[in-house]
Amino acid sequence: MASPEPMLEWTEDLSVGVDSIDEDHQAFFRVEPMLEEILASSDSARSMLIESVLNILEEYVEGHFLREQQALAAIDFPGLAVHIKAHDKFAEKVRAIIKDYRQGNLAVVESLGPLISDWITNHIKTMDRQYLGLLTNENVDKRPLVCLLDDPEDDLEF
Repeated sequence: MASPEPMLEWTEDLSVGVDSIDEDHQAFFRVEPMLEEILASSDSARSMLIESVLNILEEYVEGHFLREQQALAAIDFPGLAVHIKAHDKFAEKVRAIIKDYRQGNLAVVESLGPLISDWITNHIKTMDRQYLGLLTNENVDKRPLVCLLDDPEDDLEF
């Protein structure tokens, strides 16, 4: 029997040099170990814990993508449309897995952690590297994600 793939982890070489974006990225890497720990437990509150992680993930997907897209729009980043498409495609996959889980396909949640870690690593190394040096701590909204999501004036229209 083949051993499972090791979990991907945040490393400094994944930094984009913007504290709030790096913190968001690091949060994505925490999802897989949280899910693994919950799935391995026999805790009677297991389904509630999984649901909590899914809620956190939904907030991070929506909030982080909004933070990054607003910052890229503000600097007229030429690859913004492609970046948004990549975000949307990933968000769609995550939403589909969460929907399947909530409709009773409990096993599907096992694929979520590795999907997130793998996607975020590849996304940072390819797409996010393109804005290195263009986004800075000064031109990215530092507010907590929940504040970004709650601000109707910050909605992007593309």
